[in-house]
Order: sequence, then structure tokens, then C-alpha cells
Amino acid sequence: MSEWRDTTLGDICKINMGQSPKSEHYNYEKQGLPFLQGNRTFGAKYPTFDTYTNVVTKIAEPYDVIMSVRAPVGDVNITPIKMCLGRGVCSLNHNQNEQEFLYYLIRHYSKELINNQNGTVFGCVNYKDIANLKIMYPPLPEQKAIAEVLSSLDDKIDLLSRQNKTLEALASTYFRQWFIEEANDDWEEKQLNKLGKIVCGKTPSTKVTQYFGGNIPFIKIPDMHNKVYVFDANETLSEFGARSQANKTVPPFSINVSCIATVGLVTMNVYPSQTNQQINTIIPFENATRYFLFLFLKSYYEELQALGSGGTMTLNINTTLFGEITLAIPPNNLLKKFNDIVAPLFEKIHGNAKQLNTLKKLRDTLLPKLISGEVRVTV
Repeated sequence: MSEWRDTTLGDICKINMGQSPKSEHYNYEKQGLPFLQGNRTFGAKYPTFDTYTNVVTKIAEPYDVIMSVRAPVGDVNITPIKMCLGRGVCSLNHNQNEQEFLYYLIRHYSKELINNQNGTVFGCVNYKDIANLKIMYPPLPEQKAIAEVLSSLDDKIDLLSRQNKTLEALASTYFRQWFIEEANDDWEEKQLNKLGKIVCGKTPSTKVTQYFGGNIPFIKIPDMHNKVYVFDANETLSEFGARSQANKTVPPFSINVSCIATVGLVTMNVYPSQTNQQINTIIPFENATRYFLFLFLKSYYEELQALGSGGTMTLNINTTLFGEITLAIPPNNLLKKFNDIVAPLFEKIHGNAKQLNTLKKLRDTLLPKLISGEVRVTV
């Protein structure tokens, strides 16, 4: 690795710290430039924009790398268009115009920024922190090769993610048309607890370290974002830990709903799992109602928000309230017909999600090895 050199981030790119215009200049009608204040609308690789500003302070050019510099520090995206930078983000532009490599480089080294004395989850980083970040820097041809390997994986991940969003939207359209727009007043109303077993999650005692670190997913709200199926979780339980609260284990393809703080996320777990206390799970009594219930709960987002408000600052839907949610149940023949239509869509989503899980693990394994030079690419 003699051709690799030790340097700093400020030596290889231009850093532009954000500065927010006054809020009176913000709008949601796409007037002026799109504006990012922080990482709220960051995507897997590219952000979306819902806020614009007529008064521009700091500008990021198309394909600049965007990084959050205020809690949470270190999230990274690439802006596809010219935009205005708020004080919660900065932009970085590679001196040799190799933006893809810079994106992956910063993704790898952002952990160092988080560990910086100001860069905790409650803190921030400044220009000096970013510019002085120490990095290993390969020659340009190897930068291009590294970026090509990682971006090809991200392209496949993006394609499968977009396919799944389309498939889920199609299933939701069928649900809305059949069971909301064409609903019949004669349909029987039932509570969720009459359609499935309700399980409220629980965290085993953290004082017993042997309860954790096994192969059983322990699902929390961060594991649920932007997913239909949850294959694994950031934290796991051992068999010993799961047995300590065996009544909290939910079987595959149970429906998990976030019910505290971040309310209304809906997923299905792929493997036997447990969840923490922020999640209520329904285990359908009938397989034919699984996708119907999943799509109902997805469509019930605003009602879940209202149900969880209860006059308190933190949204909270307890297990009793969750189980008492009432919905109109169509006749069995209509449910079966609906299930026959949407089941292939969910099977395709599941297959894509399985590929996504594999590709993300491969990318996340390769990224630090490639950026550190542990694994070399042929140039």
C-alpha cells in the first residue's frame, strides 16, 4: 500500500458548512431552491426535498456529498440537484471530482467524527473537526475502482427497493379500492383482538448479559423503518434470553406495529422474534387475513396517531387500546379473492427483500475493507 497515503479530509475536498436562512423564507410550494436543515429527508443514498427557500445562504452543487453535522452526526447522502444548505448539514466536493468515492469514504470515516469530543449523538461537529479528520487515501484509479464496486451494489439495492415500493403501493391500491371505497355497511365489525393474538413486547433484564447476543431478532423501532419484512435486527437475544420470556416470542410473519413515540410503522418479522415494549404484535388467527390486516394497519396511520396522542407529549397506544381497534370485515369469499390477488405481490416483495438483505450485508462488509485497503481491487 505504498501508493496509499495518510492525509486529512480537508486536504482532498472542499468543505462548505451550511447556514440557514430565516424561516420566514421557507415554503412548500417549490419556490426557490430545495433546502435541507438536517438529515430528516435523507434517503438510502439520495435525499428527497419537501422544503424550499427563496433566500439562499449556502449552496451545494449537484452530486456534492451532504453530511449531517448536528445530531445525529455523520449521516451521508449525495444531492442530485443544486440546493441550499441549512446549518445542520455541510457539503463536500472532491478535488478530483470523484464524488462516488468521497461518499463511501465519508460513510466509512463518519464513525470517527461521531467519536469526536463534540460529535456525540447529542452534539455537533464543526469545519475544523471535519477538515482534520485523518484518512487513508488511494490513487485516483483505485478510487474509481472502489466506487464502481460499491455503487454497483447500491444500484442493485436501489432497483429492488423501488420495485418493492411499487409492489406495496399496488397492494395498498387494491385494499383501498376494495375495502374503503367500495366498503359495504353490512360488513361485520370486529376488534383486532378477535382476529389475532395481541402480544406486547418486552425487554429482558439487561443485567443478565447472557440474555443477549444470540440468533433471535430483538426488533425495535429503528429496525422497522422503510420495510415490509424484517429479516434481522440490530440487537439479538440468545435462546436463554428468549426462554426467559417465552410468551413474548412471535412466530414468522406476525404483524408488528410501533405504538410508542414513533407510532404507525407496520412490518412482518420473517423469523421467530421478540420485540421491545414499544411494539404491539398481532398474530392472525387465519392466514387469509394476514395481508388484509397488514394493509389495514398501514392505511390506519393517521388514526393510530390520534389514538396514541391521549393528551400527552409522547404518543402511546397500550395493548388494550390496540386490541380494541375496530374494523369492518368483508365476507370470507371476498377476503379469499383479495388474498389470491395480493399474495403474489407480497411473495415478490419478500423475495426482493431477501436479496436486499444479502446485498446490504455484502456492501457493508466490503465498504470498510475496500476503504481501508484491506481488500484491493484490480485497476
